[in-house]
Amino acid sequence: MKNQKLQDYLTIGLTAFLVIAASLLTAFLLFHFHNVSLLIGEVVRILMPFIIGCVIAYLLAPIYNFLLRNLDSWLRKKKCPPDFAHSLSVGLSVLISIVGAITLVSGLVALVVPSFASSLNMIVNSSQIYVYRASAWTEKFFQDNPQIYELINDYLNTTSLELQTWLRQNILPSLQNLSGTVGNGVSNIFESLFSGLVVVIQVAKNVAIGFIVAVYLLLGKSSMIAHTKQFIYSVFKLPTANRIIGQFRFVHQVFGGFIRGKLLDSLMVGIICFIGTSLLNIPYAMLVSVIVGVTNIIPFFGPFIGAIPCGILVLLNSPIKCVTFLIFVVAVQQFDGNILGPKILGDTTGLSSFWVLFSIILFGGLFGVVGMIIGVPVFAVLVALFNSFVSDNLEKKGLSSDVDDYRNLRQVDEKNGEKVYSKLPDPTIKLDD
Repeated sequence: MKNQKLQDYLTIGLTAFLVIAASLLTAFLLFHFHNVSLLIGEVVRILMPFIIGCVIAYLLAPIYNFLLRNLDSWLRKKKCPPDFAHSLSVGLSVLISIVGAITLVSGLVALVVPSFASSLNMIVNSSQIYVYRASAWTEKFFQDNPQIYELINDYLNTTSLELQTWLRQNILPSLQNLSGTVGNGVSNIFESLFSGLVVVIQVAKNVAIGFIVAVYLLLGKSSMIAHTKQFIYSVFKLPTANRIIGQFRFVHQVFGGFIRGKLLDSLMVGIICFIGTSLLNIPYAMLVSVIVGVTNIIPFFGPFIGAIPCGILVLLNSPIKCVTFLIFVVAVQQFDGNILGPKILGDTTGLSSFWVLFSIILFGGLFGVVGMIIGVPVFAVLVALFNSFVSDNLEKKGLSSDVDDYRNLRQVDEKNGEKVYSKLPDPTIKLDD
């Protein structure tokens, strides 16, 4: 009896301590949010190679698992010793996955960059033509409207006199310090170029180290998962541990399925867009296809984000082709949203359109473009965890966890637990009270 009371007191004390500690930690984070965010940003910057490596390993995990299963089975059929077959299968699976990823990325870059540069060169050359056309149109307009030309000419003469006065009174006295300012400006330009070069080198270094990290993660994937499960079962009770591992599987299913499916979907949209724009003879086909494919990764807003700048580029070349391009993009997005996307992704998130829009706006505002991409699967996981929490509490109270049982519900009788519903004029129509 005394031991039970002592255990109860210890439980109450530990709970109180954790509540107080959590409150103090929350207050500290609120009052020092700026410093904490700077610290988190610095930690993320330092660990960026490992973050990139984790992303690469996570995206390559399905390919690695597929190769591992088939290679291990094939080697065992060839009468290889089980340990040797497994070790060799792991090594070959990692090697093929990493080399295949590097080859694919290099091939895409080699395919896209020349066409991308050609498109940019066409834009630069076309801009000179647009300036010439604008100048010719302006000259012809003034020739046909001499009154407007005289009015604008008088205004320019008056403005020119005022500008000369302003230059003499304000600008000339400041020219004494111009040499130092120019020197500082040139120095700032070189510093900016050097900083840009450093950023490029830093990104290349992070990606290179990321691939090395991905190799180690894939090699030790099964061991890491086993140690994690071992820790969970050692800390939590058996039902709780099973539930936690089940939730991890659900997170992996939703998050991994959405990200990989969205990448495949966007790649196919980019290919379809390139084929269509090439057949329709729309300018900058490769450039607009890359933009449309990349922005399609962003749910909901992606098609609009990609179509607007591409439409402007095509408009500068030909208004008719711009209209054709916009119609084609709308058709492709309808095909993707109603046929291709659901076929690839399925219902991996389980979110309604309202919550998809909400998650994109929320996570996009907090984390930018990355937040817009990962916001939907992350929010889907949070909603699933919340629904699981609600269902567990309802079951503990002996109530139904089916949401349809709560439509038109007025109250639950406190004595017998029976549900009392609103009276409807037509029992076939369900209206919430």
